[in-house]
Amino acid sequence: MKKYRVWAEVDLKAVEENLRLVKNEVGPEVRILVVVKADAYGHGAVPVAKTALESGASMVGVGDSTEALELRHAGIRHPILILGALIEEELGWVVSFDITPTIHAAEMVGLLEQEAARQSKRQRVHVKVDTGMGRLGASPARAAEIVRRVSAAPHLELEGISTHFSSVWGADPERTEKQVGRFNALLSEVEGQGIRVKYRHAANSASLFKNPASRFNLVRPGGVIYGIDTSNLRGAGVPLRPALALKSQIAFLKGVPAGTPIGYNATHVTTRRTRIATIPVGYSDGYPYSLGNRGQVLVRGRLAPVVGTITMDYVMVDVGQVPDVRAGDEVVLIGRQGDSELRIEDLARVADTIPYEITCSLGKRVRRVYL
Repeated sequence: MKKYRVWAEVDLKAVEENLRLVKNEVGPEVRILVVVKADAYGHGAVPVAKTALESGASMVGVGDSTEALELRHAGIRHPILILGALIEEELGWVVSFDITPTIHAAEMVGLLEQEAARQSKRQRVHVKVDTGMGRLGASPARAAEIVRRVSAAPHLELEGISTHFSSVWGADPERTEKQVGRFNALLSEVEGQGIRVKYRHAANSASLFKNPASRFNLVRPGGVIYGIDTSNLRGAGVPLRPALALKSQIAFLKGVPAGTPIGYNATHVTTRRTRIATIPVGYSDGYPYSLGNRGQVLVRGRLAPVVGTITMDYVMVDVGQVPDVRAGDEVVLIGRQGDSELRIEDLARVADTIPYEITCSLGKRVRRVYL
């Protein structure tokens, strides 16, 4: 495996198993949309989407039309929902490639109807309502009007209505309950007018486990599919399995005496005779700069501290306490080695960020290896 300077092993079996956990939780009546935006949170959109769809997901969700087109060009024919905002320049591609957009603004209804009519197609759409996120989506009153316009458009088909929870990882259940209430009120209004809605969806990874009322008949798991646990689901008995491990190898190894400065600005000075390993991974690869003198890696199954600043291309590690260490030894930055494990949630906590930022920041030099 040590053919590369730095690589990410993506365990597609873990993706499948985590999706099975979601399926068992929500039951057969609830459909699953797996979120693969941002290159599947850095895991690789095409292989993850194919695995998810083959394992029982009904559709996948992306951030914009370019991500949707990547999946279509890779041969994926299942429904693809654009979760983000649609811009006018994307309309032709969306209709042509049978990609389902989310409408956030009334003016987009007419433009999408015109394009669908021009291509002699009937275009599926979802409408998003802002129930408290304050980002995308129309207000409940405005969303009801958009829904009526879509329903009246001869070349559009209202497939779904959605909202997005603002409580990060289910941390504020009361706020989520209020949003669920507003969403239910909108659904009752439009369905009371005889408008049929196939999919009603709101729940993300945290809420689908923590708030059954938020599931409706479609859920949108993201992080849990990748085994990223931002809501202490493991503590609640959900055995999520991490899908990604980040690895490198020792490119250079040398012994240094006490008093040796390490890295830019000598932010670390050795206090004893030791050995310093240089690892060919840096902040340009997505390893956070903030982990300088704070991070740890695994070498030969032992924790070794990161010393000095994280540079663009390299990380320095004190391996003086690791027996028999050699140049070429595998280094685990995220994942398991022997009986030890460095979880991405712990790494993010030390780096003062969130796990998603780390996986989404993995650079193009990081070779993805699919297991």
